[in-house]
Amino acid sequence: MMTERILQNPTVAVPSWSPFDDHLPGMKFHLPVNGICGEAAGEYLLTEAALAEQCYLPLNELTAEANNTAELTDLPVDKYSSNEFRMYEFKVRRCTRSRSHDWTECPYAHPGEKARRRDPRKYQYSGLACPDFRKGNCKKGDACEFAHGVFECWLHPTRYRTQTCKDGTACRRRVCFFAHTPE
Repeated sequence: MMTERILQNPTVAVPSWSPFDDHLPGMKFHLPVNGICGEAAGEYLLTEAALAEQCYLPLNELTAEANNTAELTDLPVDKYSSNEFRMYEFKVRRCTRSRSHDWTECPYAHPGEKARRRDPRKYQYSGLACPDFRKGNCKKGDACEFAHGVFECWLHPTRYRTQTCKDGTACRRRVCFFAHTPE
């Protein structure tokens, strides 16, 4: 029987890696999608990586004429701010990040988070608030026909941006449930 040497201060042995050796050919890299590795990189991770990369791209190459806001509209728009994303994905899809982060800044749902929403395409519930949930005792859970919480009420497709925001076009909220223009 072999005996293992137990170290008082365990460490990790890292093998030497010559910077001149190319270890990448033939290796497959997989990005996890929803916590499961697949053959193709997930759209979410690729989009997130592209958005993260944009903060390093130089914006000072714009000409003086292109510095007005009308010509800057061709720049990529944050996908998290689209109406479609907010109604059907915001706090519905589970977060795939493995590292600890601020849940209030993340648009995805986390285990135990109160802002979690049911997918309105999968669960048939209305945009009206559940009276039992407000009291803290809705026994129907996900099968309930009413909205559970503020996010489910106001981000429901039948209610989202159907009322005018009190701040109008001057609104500075990161996520606003209300309409800012008459359209």
